[in-house]
Amino acid sequence: MSGNREVRRLIQTLCREDRHLTWGYRRIRALCTRRHGLCLNHKTVHRIMREEGLCRPRVWRRPLRPRRVEKMEPTKPCQAWQVDMTSFQLSTLTTLFLVVVIDCFSRRIVGWTLSRRCRASEWVSAVRMGLESEGLFTKERCSGLTLRSDNGSQPCSRKFMEYLGTCGITGQYTGYDAPDDNAYVERVIRTIKEEEVWLNSYESFLEAHEAMERYVDYYNQERIHSALRYRTPNEVAAQTVTQKAA
Repeated sequence: MSGNREVRRLIQTLCREDRHLTWGYRRIRALCTRRHGLCLNHKTVHRIMREEGLCRPRVWRRPLRPRRVEKMEPTKPCQAWQVDMTSFQLSTLTTLFLVVVIDCFSRRIVGWTLSRRCRASEWVSAVRMGLESEGLFTKERCSGLTLRSDNGSQPCSRKFMEYLGTCGITGQYTGYDAPDDNAYVERVIRTIKEEEVWLNSYESFLEAHEAMERYVDYYNQERIHSALRYRTPNEVAAQTVTQKAA
């Protein structure tokens, strides 16, 4: 049947109709058999369409990322950071967005931004604050730093990725549907909400920003962590610097 000119002409006509341009060989075969009374094997129709250049290109699908990535286990500060964003509302129902950057070794909040908007610019500002607070001003000093984020639009944006490249930071993404991959910063954000945000009502952006400033100072300087043997983030960071100097 594949050598029958009438069959080939019919298949060409059916495939080139406007409504059939995206149809595959199975649908074209169904039209041939049900509406034109031809007894055709689906392999025959597929072969004719392939030989006549009527097959649609195979759909390309993005390679899947791993479901999970390895847990970050840094041995010193400024080796592994994580960044994430959360939101909360003022008493006026205005939504504010909080971006937090944490050092996974010391659990120290090294950078953060609070804004009415959630653009890549706010993420860049939070990372920049972290670099400045840790004295990482050159590519050489940032070369050993890995920053992990989720797969959101801001960390996946060109602006954010180009900024990391300019600074010499290695960007890393979590697996899909794997919030535990960013567990350090997820836990810090939960703590901020439990101990500060959910206990207070902020009337203005300025009031909320000042409250965040006070809480970040408290978190880094005074709040003890069981994972740090009941020391504060600043104590762990300072002790590491002292040991390195010795």
